Amino acid sequence: MQQWVLEKIGYLPKRVQQTFRTRLRERALLRTRARLVESAVEIEKLSDEELEIIIRDEEDKLLGEYKSKGLIALLALLGISWF
Repeated sequence: MQQWVLEKIGYLPKRVQQTFRTRLRERALLRTRARLVESAVEIEKLSDEELEIIIRDEEDKLLGEYKSKGLIALLALLGISWF
């Protein structure tokens, strides 16, 4: 699923790709901070590798959400509903 989204992003100009990846990373960082605060984990106690794993997981979730929202928008545009 993630590979499909990344493949489609590859067709965009380099500047747009870089902006997308930067904003994706920023959102993943915000979600990671929120996730750690909810679970009462101190960020300073985690290693760089552990933080990178958590951030990468959030990036994967965001890409999945973008893909599913894109599909829903396409179906709405075509007048097709789930129900």
